[in-house]
Amino acid sequence: MDLFEHIRASEEPVAKLARQLHGYFTYPKLEGPLGTRMKFRGREVLNWNISDHLGLGMNPDIKAIDVANTDKWGLSYPVGNRVMSGQTSLHEKLESELAELTNKEDAVVLNYGYQSFMSIIDALCGRNDVIIYDALIHACLLDGIRLHMGRHYVYQHNNLESLEKQLVKATSVVSETGGGILVLTHGVFAPTGEYGKLKEILALKASYEFRLLVNDADGFGVEGKTGAGTGEQLGVNDAIDIYLGSFSKAYGCIGAFVAGPEYIMNYLRYHTRSQIHSKALPIVYVVSVLERIEYLKQHTKLRQELKKKVRYLRNELIKHDFDTGNSEATVIPVYLPCSLYQALNLIIDLRENYNIFCPILVYPFVQKDVLQLRFLPTVAHTKEDIDYTVKALINVRTNLNEGRYNAGDMFSEAE
Repeated sequence: MDLFEHIRASEEPVAKLARQLHGYFTYPKLEGPLGTRMKFRGREVLNWNISDHLGLGMNPDIKAIDVANTDKWGLSYPVGNRVMSGQTSLHEKLESELAELTNKEDAVVLNYGYQSFMSIIDALCGRNDVIIYDALIHACLLDGIRLHMGRHYVYQHNNLESLEKQLVKATSVVSETGGGILVLTHGVFAPTGEYGKLKEILALKASYEFRLLVNDADGFGVEGKTGAGTGEQLGVNDAIDIYLGSFSKAYGCIGAFVAGPEYIMNYLRYHTRSQIHSKALPIVYVVSVLERIEYLKQHTKLRQELKKKVRYLRNELIKHDFDTGNSEATVIPVYLPCSLYQALNLIIDLRENYNIFCPILVYPFVQKDVLQLRFLPTVAHTKEDIDYTVKALINVRTNLNEGRYNAGDMFSEAE
């Protein structure tokens, strides 16, 4: 068979949806300045899909600083990888700030989160080592596991009994290979809004020998008293061996970092292929992240304000009998039982008649006959935004229960 033929003939769910829904449900265009109000298909919508939890990317003061930094540095400098020519004193300063913030010995600034996190897994683990991972870890970690030439085992999401079974298995393997065990989890699981079971996982170190890597892309900057992340929030920050953080969620910026023991960070500087063989994070982003760290030191109440709005939205949803799963963090899912056809019509109604835009997940990303709506509250959202959204959700749920989405083709009407 021709290499491309199986793609042309593919009938898997995502391919079928993409052919019909591209531009509306997939690859939708939100246009205009970043904010809680943006344009979708020429119409203003209330936007709940903003990876800028603290509103820094929308903050006029921060935007002015970003413009000044761009004017000073441009987008090109430095022009090489950090090993050869891309190292600067400002990269080193940011690493020092991040190590202090996360209470780790050292940190390494990374150009992009996805490829960097994937590459770190590859650098840390050899063929004699075993990786154990939560079933809901992000694709970047899964792709890192795909590079691993040793054994790897998955445990049921946030299930300590399942994890312990895999630890028993892995311990037996490494007793023969002479390798070690790396456990992968998240501080915050973005699809569900849950915290990882960090305290419980770390307690297993009393019985098993392993290292813990935590991807806290959605927790860094938001969780904890100082914004050090979910480990700080749960009181176990110092016990996390390898900590991964991103600048894209709380800071509304670009880039990422890894923090941990100094000797491990020095090892990663010379063994993380995504950094050795690609350009350093442009200094305009480095300086912008430094400015954000300093800004948050002076505006500590931003995290409290965000948490207050997150609690209000979650409590209002629960009060009106919406299923928000086990969410605890800043991402709030809403689960509605319905067919795919009903789900598509419901979303069209929500966008066209209520002017609300939020991320959606359907099968195969969630269970069959379930629609997941996801809400990402930010500091910039108001109580009025929340009240309006909850009322709209009550209305579309009523329409769903009354069968309004069972027939007809609302998508053709939306076009």
